[in-house]
Amino acid sequence: MKVFIGSVIIILIICFGIWLMLSPSFKKVGDTAHRLKEKLEEDENGTNKKETK
Repeated sequence: MKVFIGSVIIILIICFGIWLMLSPSFKKVGDTAHRLKEKLEEDENGTNKKETK
């Protein structure tokens, strides 16, 4: 029974990943993640990329 439940969970996770790649909202998620990554890098460096250019 545990194997069956684990297999179903893995299949759902894979299907969710495929759905994200095929859906138009994936671009929005990617853009948001990219902006968040840039903001975190700015916080680590203590400077703004736009200020240094």
